Amino acid sequence: MIEEVAESALRLQREAVKAIERHRFDRFEFSHAEGFVNAVREMKALEGQSDEAFQLYRSSLLIHYDTLTSLTPTIQPFESAFLEWMQTPVAFQRLMELDSSFKESVEILAKTVDENDEIISLEAMRLANGFYGVTSAKDFAAIPGSTLSVLAKVVEWAGIDREHAKTILAAKSWGLLTSYVFGDTFLRIFKETGDINRAVSAEKRAMKEMLLQPVETQVNIMRSFGFSSFDPVEYYRRYTEKFTPFIDSAFREGVHPANIVVLPTHVGDVGHHIGWQYYSICRDEMNMEVLRVHYSLLENNIRRAIEGGHVKSIFDLSTLFTGISAAYIYRLLSDEGFTANMLTRLFTERFYHSIMARQFERYMVNELHVNDFLDFASRGEKIGRAGWKVKGYEIDFTPLANSRMLNSGEMYAFPFCVTSTKFASLMKFIDMPCLLAPEPPSITVMVNAIAMNPEKAFAPVNLCKGCATAEIQPNRCLLCKAQSVI
Repeated sequence: MIEEVAESALRLQREAVKAIERHRFDRFEFSHAEGFVNAVREMKALEGQSDEAFQLYRSSLLIHYDTLTSLTPTIQPFESAFLEWMQTPVAFQRLMELDSSFKESVEILAKTVDENDEIISLEAMRLANGFYGVTSAKDFAAIPGSTLSVLAKVVEWAGIDREHAKTILAAKSWGLLTSYVFGDTFLRIFKETGDINRAVSAEKRAMKEMLLQPVETQVNIMRSFGFSSFDPVEYYRRYTEKFTPFIDSAFREGVHPANIVVLPTHVGDVGHHIGWQYYSICRDEMNMEVLRVHYSLLENNIRRAIEGGHVKSIFDLSTLFTGISAAYIYRLLSDEGFTANMLTRLFTERFYHSIMARQFERYMVNELHVNDFLDFASRGEKIGRAGWKVKGYEIDFTPLANSRMLNSGEMYAFPFCVTSTKFASLMKFIDMPCLLAPEPPSITVMVNAIAMNPEKAFAPVNLCKGCATAEIQPNRCLLCKAQSVI
C-alpha cells in the first residue's frame, strides 16, 4: 500500500506541475486540468480501504470538474478563490437532513453563538486590531486568530454531543464550510457604522447562517463579491444532484460524518493550483524551475526513503512529503544567508506597519499563506539543523545541486552582486505556496488514511503546530487552543 499511495501522490503533483509548465503562457481554461483529473479518475480504494470514503474525494473532484466545464470554459482570476469552498456546504447540509440529532446539535450551537457575546466580541476586537499579528484565519489547527479557534470555544460552551462537535469543527478545519471567515463581517460593519454592538450582531448572524444554511450562505458570499464566471445556484443544483448519492452511501456504511464533510472539498487543483495564479508566477523561468526541482526532490527522495525502509506507514509518507518540502524551502533561503526567523520578523513587522494604514481595507484571511510559508521555513530550518534528516532519512539535494537555473544567479543579477535571487523567487510563492506544501501529495495521503479507518474522525486534531510566529512571540502559546480543540 505504501508504494501505491506514494506513486499516486507523486503522480498528482507531477500532473499539476506539468499542466502549469505546458499552459503557463496561455489563457487559463479548466480543460488544462484534464491530466490531473484523469489521474484522480484512475485512483481507487486499495485492499482494506472503504470505497465509500474514498469516493467522497474522488467523485467530488470528478463531479466538480464536470460541473464546471458544463457551465463555463474558464473563470475570472479573482473568482477562483471560491472554487474549493463550495463542496463541504453540500455535505454538511445533507448530514442535517440525514440525522435529525445532528441538526439539533447544529441548532443548539447556533443559539449558543447568539448568547455568546463574551467570546464573539473579544475575538472580533482582537482580530480587528491585529492583536494576534500574522496568523492563518483559515487554519486546520485551532491557532490564535483562526476561525476554528473561535468556533471551538463556542462549541465547548454549547456542550453538544462530542461526535457532532467533531463533525462541526472538522467542517471548518480540514473541511471548508463556506468562505465565511470570522471577523470579516465585524470589520466591515464597524467601518460602515462605528457601532460595535451592530458589528458584533452582524458577525453572530453571519456565523449562524454558515451553520444553518451553508449552501445559501456560500451563494450569498459569492454574489456579494459580484461573482459572474458562472451561476453558483446552477452549480449547486448540478453538483448536489450528482454527489448526494455518495454522501448517503458513506453515511449508510458508517463513515464518520466528520470525514464526510472533509473529503469532498479538496478539489483545489482544478482552477486554483492549475490556474491563473501559478501560470503568472511561473512565466518567470526561475520560478518554474523552483517547482520542477521541488518535484524532482520529492520523486527521488520518497522512492529512496521507501527502498531504505524509512517509511513504515502512509503517515510516514505525509511526514516525508512535507518535511522534504520544508527542507527545500529553507535550503533555498539558507543558501543566501537567510534564516527562518529573519523571514518571520520581516513579515511580522510588515503586518503591524500595514495594519496602521489599512485596518479596515483588508480580509482576515490575508496572511493565511504567509503564515503557512513561515511555518514551512521554520520547520525546514529545524530539519537542516538536525542534519537534513526526516524520519531518519537524509535528504538528497542532488536535483537542486544540478539545477543550472537555480544556481546561476548571474542570469538575474550583476554577476558580482548575486545575494538574493533564490530569495526573490521564493517570495513569488509566499502568497501562493500550495504546491510547495505540497498539497496534492498531502491530500492523497489523507484520503487513503481516512479510507483505512473511515469510522474514526480524521479531524479536528489536537496538536501543536510549532508555529514560526510563536518563536518571536511566545505569548501566543498562552492563547492557543490547538492542543485542546476537542
